[in-house]
Amino acid sequence: MKKLGIVLFIAAALVFAAPVVMTAYGSFVSEGIPTLQNYADLLFDCFIFYPMFWNSVLYAVVITAVQLLVIVPCAFGFSQAKFRGKGALFTAYIILMMMPLQVTILPNYIGLRDMGLIDTRLGIILPMTFSPFGVVVMHQYMKSIDGSIIEATRLETNSILRIILTSVIPQIRACIFAVAIFVFADCWNMLEQPMLFLKRTELKTLSVFIADADKYSGNVLLPASVIFMIPIFLLYLFFNEYLEKGLTLGELS
Repeated sequence: MKKLGIVLFIAAALVFAAPVVMTAYGSFVSEGIPTLQNYADLLFDCFIFYPMFWNSVLYAVVITAVQLLVIVPCAFGFSQAKFRGKGALFTAYIILMMMPLQVTILPNYIGLRDMGLIDTRLGIILPMTFSPFGVVVMHQYMKSIDGSIIEATRLETNSILRIILTSVIPQIRACIFAVAIFVFADCWNMLEQPMLFLKRTELKTLSVFIADADKYSGNVLLPASVIFMIPIFLLYLFFNEYLEKGLTLGELS
């Protein structure tokens, strides 16, 4: 039975890996001949690739950094504070987290339009900053931290910021890395927001470049797809240990 499970796992892994391998292979082949011409065409002839790539980097890095600044104190408040309606408010967070993007994107568009933020970088960054996913995950993780350390810090200071920096963050470092990776991946892969909220091509992202396959020749799309996959692959390669520690359900109470 164990061998059957291993075989099924390997088969599933091959199925999921096949498109990635085929994309990488195709990026180095032209008319059946191994070549780097596809990458040369992308990097030296398709100049719109560069602003779109750096837009993806900018959005993903800024949104991830700002989200963490919001997530940690918000999750700490849900974990430690006592106030009327806390349970209902946290339930609302969970409901929002479970809602598909298609449900919330229209209200976001209307709000950004009324604030004059359509076709601006802030119009992409602002709605993504307050995603409930990280708050829910980090709140659950905080249930497993040592409360005595927090109480000891409270005897020395009344500063919430100092309590978070000295007694909370060191205990949730693994979860912070894990959440940051998921948030970065989500922002890196976002497609609907830049397509709907942005009009100028120079503000759009690499995911939009790949989605607009009919506008570009096939020889540049495959290498662009390979470059698009590299940041997420590197994040997982170097930080997979934090993912395992930070999102292990067995550690959450």
